[in-house]
Amino acid sequence: MSKTVLLYGATGFSGRLIAALACDRWRDSPELFRLELAGRSSAELKTLAGKLGVRFRVFALDEPIDVERGLEGVFAVINAAGPFDFTAEPLAKAALRAGAHYVDIAGETDVYKCLDDLGYSARQRHLVLVCGAGHTATVSDVMVNAALELLRDVHKYRELGAIRIALSRVRHISRGSLRTSWRAVREQVLVVRNGGLAKQSPRDRPDLHNYRVTHVPIGQLERTFDFAESESTHDASERKRERRRIACAVNLIDTLTARLTAARYMDRVERIESYLEVSGGGRLALQWGALAAPLLSIPGARALAQRQFDLLPEGPSEAEREEDRHCVVLEIDDIFGQTVIDWCMETPNPYDFTATCVLSVVEQLKGEVSPGWRTPAEVLGLNYVKVVGLTQGTLFEERCRLIQRKGAWP
Repeated sequence: MSKTVLLYGATGFSGRLIAALACDRWRDSPELFRLELAGRSSAELKTLAGKLGVRFRVFALDEPIDVERGLEGVFAVINAAGPFDFTAEPLAKAALRAGAHYVDIAGETDVYKCLDDLGYSARQRHLVLVCGAGHTATVSDVMVNAALELLRDVHKYRELGAIRIALSRVRHISRGSLRTSWRAVREQVLVVRNGGLAKQSPRDRPDLHNYRVTHVPIGQLERTFDFAESESTHDASERKRERRRIACAVNLIDTLTARLTAARYMDRVERIESYLEVSGGGRLALQWGALAAPLLSIPGARALAQRQFDLLPEGPSEAEREEDRHCVVLEIDDIFGQTVIDWCMETPNPYDFTATCVLSVVEQLKGEVSPGWRTPAEVLGLNYVKVVGLTQGTLFEERCRLIQRKGAWP
């Protein structure tokens, strides 16, 4: 019997990409999953559902009872409706009450921290909650999980100095992503510091007490990273010099997923940080944003910025997405500051690959996944996580290229 997967926020930019890919992937296996669309707008949903040949449901998230009724008979709900600080909590709580798994593509750290409080309730109900199953957090979590397994089980590391995740600049950004980025400018950067030495916890229930979350001003932390690119006519030294570019520490949920994964594998990690490549103008904007944060909190300033965002295109075109590949870099240092892992994963553009990631997570929920709060790599399993499988599993097959400059599997 097929299981119903409800996509909430289906008429948004990312929602439409997820819906189209789901219909394409599940067309030949209707006995496994059946997609249904959901959202607030009846007219837009009717048009999209008619085009894709699927059913749809219309409900808002204002009243808990209405949301719970909207999720009746659902196996899993995918939340693609931003801003997620308004949609994630009511939809996740209703999913638990309705007996449905919950997966979203949120990128906001405060949303992540809010939802992980529901992990105990999910475990009691034998359900799975996955926040941030989009492109960056999924790719970085898979890489961190693979690297830490390598360091612990093969090379016998129990303590590390630093885990750094860095994302290359996205050339074509959607309206929703820009709103999230603008909001992040007003906040301090979340980092993990001073992971203390403690007794190792079971992998399925990591002890986060010794992985303390703290904050630093935005624009304060900067590093250069080797963002590998496709081969060109330049010589090797010139390519290497061009690839190494400046990135600033920013608020990414990748820091929080890495924190959970590190707690499962290591007794101690001193620092966990996430970075985003920025241009010279971007660095100035971050510095200005830190200084102007109090002004950006004024309702009038927020409303003015929102009106400016509304004038922008909803998202990049298919041609723009096709030409925009992306890089996720993982660097891990030992306790002496020596780099022991230096990997780069080249992926398709973040928007199309987000659809691939979130659907891969949902498909794995039909198997044996431990209930509770889970990171994407935990759900995807070892076949996706081990480096030897990264280019062979269905998630990364023929779409990604893993570059291992240090820390290759023996």
